[in-house]
Parts: sequence; C-alpha cells; structure tokens
Amino acid sequence: MATKKKKKVKSIEPMKRLNNRIQVVKFLMFICIVTLVGRIGYFKFVKGEEFEKEVRTRMMSTEREVEALRGTIVDRNNKTVAASTLSYHIILDPKILLEEVKEGPRQKTYQVLAEYSGKTVEEIAALVNNHKDSHYKIFMKDISAEDMTKLKEQKIQGVYFEESFIRNYPKGSLAAQAIGFYNKTEGQYGVEQAYNKYLLGKTGRIFSRMQQSSIVTTEVAAAQNGHTVVLTIDEVIQQYVEQTMNKYVKELSPLNAAALVMNPKTGEIYAMYSYPYYDPNHYTDLSEQMGKEKWDSLKSEDQALALNRAWKNFNTQNPYEPGSTFKPLLVAAGLEEGYINPDTLYNCTGSNKVGPETIKCWKRGGHGIQTLEQALANSCNSAMIEISKNIPDEVFYDYFIRFGFNDITQIDLPGEATGMIHELNKLGPVQKATSSMGQSFTITPIQLITAFSSLINGGNLMQPYIVSSVVNYQNNIIMQNTPQIKRQIFSEEVASQVSEYMEAVVSYGTGAPAAVAGYTVGGKTGTAEKLPRGQDKHILSFMGYAPLEDPQVIALILFDEIPEDTKAQSLAFKEIMENVLPYLGIEPTGDNDAPVVNMAVVPSVTGLDVTDGITRLETEHLNYEVIGVGNKIVNQYPTAGTKLPYENTVKIYLEAENPENIVQVPNLIGLSLEDAKKATSGLFTLEGYTDEKINHQIPKAGTKIEKGHKIFVQTVQ
Repeated sequence: MATKKKKKVKSIEPMKRLNNRIQVVKFLMFICIVTLVGRIGYFKFVKGEEFEKEVRTRMMSTEREVEALRGTIVDRNNKTVAASTLSYHIILDPKILLEEVKEGPRQKTYQVLAEYSGKTVEEIAALVNNHKDSHYKIFMKDISAEDMTKLKEQKIQGVYFEESFIRNYPKGSLAAQAIGFYNKTEGQYGVEQAYNKYLLGKTGRIFSRMQQSSIVTTEVAAAQNGHTVVLTIDEVIQQYVEQTMNKYVKELSPLNAAALVMNPKTGEIYAMYSYPYYDPNHYTDLSEQMGKEKWDSLKSEDQALALNRAWKNFNTQNPYEPGSTFKPLLVAAGLEEGYINPDTLYNCTGSNKVGPETIKCWKRGGHGIQTLEQALANSCNSAMIEISKNIPDEVFYDYFIRFGFNDITQIDLPGEATGMIHELNKLGPVQKATSSMGQSFTITPIQLITAFSSLINGGNLMQPYIVSSVVNYQNNIIMQNTPQIKRQIFSEEVASQVSEYMEAVVSYGTGAPAAVAGYTVGGKTGTAEKLPRGQDKHILSFMGYAPLEDPQVIALILFDEIPEDTKAQSLAFKEIMENVLPYLGIEPTGDNDAPVVNMAVVPSVTGLDVTDGITRLETEHLNYEVIGVGNKIVNQYPTAGTKLPYENTVKIYLEAENPENIVQVPNLIGLSLEDAKKATSGLFTLEGYTDEKINHQIPKAGTKIEKGHKIFVQTVQ
C-alpha cells in the first residue's frame, strides 16, 4: 500500500508546473494585446490626422514630367537647320471622366476624340474603363497647336493637354550626316549626338500636393529649354556643294561620294557632304532617295543596311586609300628634312623595280625626265618611289604620325574612325614604295584635308571643328571652339614652295580641269585602286584650294567607283569654287573671261651639252630649233629669263669641237631599245631604259652632232 501512495504524489507535481506555465503565457498574451490596442489607439487618435493626410497626399499625387524644348541648331549666319516645334499630347483623366463627368458630357468627349483620332467611341470608352483609377493616360502624342486649340474650343471634359515638341529639319537632307537626327529620346549621329547634353535641356515636373487637411494644390517645376548650337557650316556654301555633287551623283551613280570645304587657316568646316544621304525628318525612310517601289521591295534587314549606310558620314567614318592626293605631303616631308631638293631631275621610264616587285607608274610609257614640280604636276608614281627611297624609314614613319594618320582628328562629331598605316617594324621596301603613291594605307577624308591644309597655311596642323559655339536663351556663350594649332609640321618656306608646285598641277598637270577662271588655284588629283586590285574599281578625288597667294578655302571632292576618264572630281571642284569664291568675297586676280595661258620661263642652256640643254627646255614645256652642228650650245634665243607660252620655240646655236666627226642623228622612233642600239652601233651612246617601243628621242632625228655623243631615248614625249 505504501508503494502505491508514493507513485500518486509524484504525478501531481508536473501538473502544477504546467498550470503555472499556462498562467504565465496568458499574462504575456494579455500584455501584448493591451500594448497592441494601445498602439492602435495612439495611431488612430493621436497620429491619425497626420497619417491620413500622408495617405491622401499619395493618393492625390499625379506627378509627371514636362519635356523641355530641344535646342536649335543654326548655321554660322544664324540660319536654322534644326529646330523644335511646340506640340501637345492629349491626356485623358479616366478617374474624373468616370466619377465626376456626367454621362452626356462624357459621351461628347468620346465622340469628339473619336472623330479627331479615327478611333471608335467604344475603343475610347474601353481605354478609360481599363484605367479607371488613373488621372493620367496619354491618348495621342504630338498634335499641332492649331489642333489643340480646336479641341479646346469644343469644351470637352476629362481631357487636358501636355506640352511637347516635334523635331523639325527645315532644309531636309542638307548636311544630314553632319547634323544627325533626334529619335524621340536622344540625338543620334552628327551634331545632334555630339552636343546632345547642350540641346537636351532640363525636364520639368507637374505634381499635386495636399496643403492642409483637404486642400490639394498643383505645383510646377518649369522645364528649361535646350541651348542653341551654332555651326561653322555655311548654309549657302553647303547648298552650292550639294547642288554640284548631286548633279554628278545622278549622272554617274557612284557607290559613295563625299565633299569637304574648310578654312585651312582655322580648321572650320564650311560644308560637309556625304552620299548616300537621308532626310532627318524621315530618318527611317529612304523611299524618297531610292524610289518608293524599290524601298518597299527591300527586306527589313536590307532596309536596315541601307539606312546605316545613309546615316554614316563618309568624311569621318570611312577610311580609304587616298592615292595621289598624298604625294604633296611626301614631297614636303622630303624637302623639310633635306633628303631631296627642288633642282633634282627624275627619270620616269614607266616602272620601278622594288625588291622582288615591279611597280608601274600610272602612265605605262613613263613621263621621261621631270623636275620635282613636274613630277608632282604629272602625279608620277616613279618619282615618288625614288623620293621615298631617299627618306629613312624612321623619318618616313614619323611623318605619318605627325600628319595625324595614326589617330582620330578629334573633330566634334561622334563615331570618328581612323585608318590603318604600316607600323615601322613592318615598313618594308614595297610597303614604303606603295605608301609613297598613297596606296596600301588608309585614312579618312577629314584626316587628309587636315594634314593637307598644313601645306597651305604655313605648316600648321589645325584642329578641325564643326561647331563654333553654344549659346543659352539669353544669348550668352556657354561653350566656344576657337582655332587651335595641334603642332607645326613644316616650315613656312617648305609649305610655300610645295603650295606653288601644286599650282602646276592645275596649270598644266593632271588637275587642269579644276582651273577657275580669274583665280589662282592649286591642288592635287588622286586615283586610288580599290581592293582587290585588278578589278578596275577606283576612288577618284581632287584636293584644291584658292587663292594661291593667300589660301582662304580648301576643298576635297571624292567619288567612289566612277569611270576614270570623267574628270568629275576636278570639274565638281571647279563648279563649286566658281560659286564659293565670290560668295566669300574673294576678289578675282585677273579677267574672268581671259583664257588661261600657261607661261614658262626660258632657262639658260648656253654652255650646256646639246642633249642636256634640250632636256632642260623640254622639262619647261618648250620646243627647240637647232641651228648649226656640234655638241655644245654656244648661244640661245630668246635669252634666259624670258617668259614664253608653253610649247613655244627656243633657238639653240651649236658649235663643234671636231667638225670631221659630225654625224646625223638617225630616227629611232618605233624601235625597241635593242634594235636602236644596233642602228647606232659605233656612232652614239644610248641612254634610257624601256621594255616598250621608243617614241621620243633627244636630239631629234636629223640633228647633226659629233660621233660618240649620247642620245637619250624614252617611251613618252
């Protein structure tokens, strides 16, 4: 019995502990409930009004952005080329329409908007019902101010109008790639992109706020409109350029075309043209340029490719091989460093052996004996190769760096590309020879015209730019570009000398079609064979400037894949300059109607060997008449220093030391060099090397000179 009583006592103690715990938990729960009720009471009766106000403020807030008017772009004479026209968005207030506007006025709103937009009443009603708790729903964007006024006059309810803008380009495709376009969000390409932060302005805000317990006010943080960007481009010059270029584009259908007009002394761009082009007002549609039928027939991916080509600026984004327009820079580098001199004569036989390669001159028969000036005027490849051989590799490469060909020019346009030049450790004899001709390396037109300008502005590499300033609404300048010299490349003496050489290019050389009556013009033609070689595809270009004595304007004209014999690049330059020079107030230096007569200064040949004297006369584009016999010139008429028109005749008087040895020079024209040597064996020494038939000889057939004397033969007159 005792054992059973002990077990019963032990079972009571755990029950007591459990009951105690339950009581503790109940007490804690009671405390929590009291605390919670207290907090609720506090929020309701002490802080209730404040919280209610905040909630109501949030519910009433209809904050929205107000677009700033995008800034204007104007030319150097303040003519508008891009502007923002004020427009309006139609904004619906569904909550007001459904809760405060009666059925009749609400249906009137739907009906008026349906008639204006072309939507149905049912569609508009559904739009409102689907956003019944909203105070802001855009119904239509960018309606005109006139349409907005007409809608307001109909006194429709539950609708208001929000200011916006439409980007407008009043000149259409004028300088399209230089200006760029606005894609409803930000500037793309050209100045629109480069100066987006200035044009963008600062967005404003409209928002509602609870001021007291039940008063709601609307507050406005006004938008700040964008600034005005002032270009260096002159709309008139740009028009002249585009009219001329478009004429040749229509006639010749090039793959690409480009034109740059610049002030060589400051780096200011007066005009920039790139083809294919587009209209920034319709920047995703080329139907006007290509024809609607052709444009619509293109697949979407082909349309995208066509648009990318049109948006791209050839002047800054398309590296190409410059061809012979590079040659004056090479000549100037050689003169500057003293590796060549103006008195050197160059013998072009039509080709040069460079290592294992034979590199031909563009004139397969060769140019014969030339001065440095004539080699440049004739755009002789062989002479340039000889000049490059005289310049050490390190110096040759260093001038490419000085010209800025290894880097972008930093013109204030986006996406500028840079070309590709031979690195010094890869500049072998063949690479050097082809580079001297303007081939086997690539640069952009803006790189070339910038470097070329150093030849005519006293030797300075200028920083090119297309925006002169940015001004705010108070007409205060907040950003300005000014002429900057990046570095001096050439001395004034060398620059002046090469500039004079380039007058010969236009006077009697390859650039003769570029001559502008009444003005002195210098320049250089360029013909660059495209890769892959041998397919007869070229980029033809002309770089020219005027007036020669004080260059005020320089222009680069370029056509990609047109027939070589058109001379379109030189003719386009001429037509542009015939308008641009008078427009800039540059006075003619002579009679506009007077024919251009190329004059030569008669050299002194008295005392020279007959062959050397005749060679000197021919290099000056003068004919000769031989009087007497012998090897030595003892007199001449006219005398040295006299000016004669090209192809006029100078009489030279010969005298023989050994009259008994006089022999008549045979006619070697049409013979091979081997046959000519046979014909003159034992009589004369032949100089000149060619694999083709002889078509010129000095002295000419019939001249009587002494036996054993040299005769110079060549394959070009």
